[in-house]
Amino acid sequence: MNTRKRVLVTGARAPVALHLCRLMSQAGFEVYATDCISYPLTKVSNSIKKFIFTPSPKKDTKSFIKSLINIIEQQKISLIIPTSEEIFYISRYKDQLTPFCHVFVDDFAKLNLLHNKYEFIQLVKNLGFEVPRTALLSNHVNLDQFEDESALLKKVYSRFSESIIFLQSVGQIPNHIKKGGSWLVQEKIVGKQYCSYTIANDGKVLAHSTYKSEFTAGLGATLSFKHESRPDIERFAQVVVEKLNFSGQISFDFIIHENGVAFPIECNPRATSGLHLFDKKLAYLFTDAKSILYPRKDKKEAIKLAVFLYGWKQVKSLRQLRRLLEVFFSYKDITFTSNDLGPYFYQLISLYKMWKESRRNKVSLMEQSTIDISWDGETI
Repeated sequence: MNTRKRVLVTGARAPVALHLCRLMSQAGFEVYATDCISYPLTKVSNSIKKFIFTPSPKKDTKSFIKSLINIIEQQKISLIIPTSEEIFYISRYKDQLTPFCHVFVDDFAKLNLLHNKYEFIQLVKNLGFEVPRTALLSNHVNLDQFEDESALLKKVYSRFSESIIFLQSVGQIPNHIKKGGSWLVQEKIVGKQYCSYTIANDGKVLAHSTYKSEFTAGLGATLSFKHESRPDIERFAQVVVEKLNFSGQISFDFIIHENGVAFPIECNPRATSGLHLFDKKLAYLFTDAKSILYPRKDKKEAIKLAVFLYGWKQVKSLRQLRRLLEVFFSYKDITFTSNDLGPYFYQLISLYKMWKESRRNKVSLMEQSTIDISWDGETI
């Protein structure tokens, strides 16, 4: 009889899902994966026992939850770990899943607070951290606080910095931007972008990584990762996690100003690419944590296909070109491992199929990547 704990990882399209499945398998778990697309990267990995197709959490939430319950019962799942924005739908209906197994996600109200870019800034401001001046865009808001300085617009609910519009002054707000509270105006902080990834349980940090954002897909999706020690950023994560008594995966974006201050910009209350920096020890944190886990200092990972597709567009100097080549040739590709080659070769097929769907839906490749799992504040 197989007595290994059975884990269900959702959001199998995401590279972080692939890495997490590999870690859980290496640690001795029996791993299952789900998604609502037929071509997720993790589907061909030998780290999973089975891939199971589900309805779209965004387009058919009730059927999605019912499908998860069926999978839990049929496969005798003991733990669910969401990895992408399907987490909001799982959290919203967590009470229907927890009678059957443990769900590694916090309450929906907390996730909403963190995912809402305006509410998040208010939260950390009240905790005493320096934040960029931020205001909801509405017909009644006073924008004099920005004093015609450069600023930016972004949607209150968005991802990958996909909605950002840069302004020389707030007088340049486009006419098509609705002033109904779904957009915010924010002071533009000039500096270097950093990201963090943290696992927490009952308000205690179990794992933490911080990495500089050098090359990105679009404005916000980081493509290469190397852990850097930033005690200020780690302390920030600890304070937020403790204040909210948070359990789950949580990630933050920062801009490091030239004066050294790390300005928090936004939060993703889910897995992000900092997960790639950990080895199989991370898998045990979901069931039995002993102390805070950090990545090895020499670990360097990159999504090389994306670096090739997007990175060269950001090269504006010989120094940046050298850095791009260094990342491409010296960092490990996150899909490649010698005992699980399927995803490395399948990534081109998966990307092509996603590109075809993006053309059919008339959206960008980035938008297509979350079109059926994203959550933007709608009632669910």
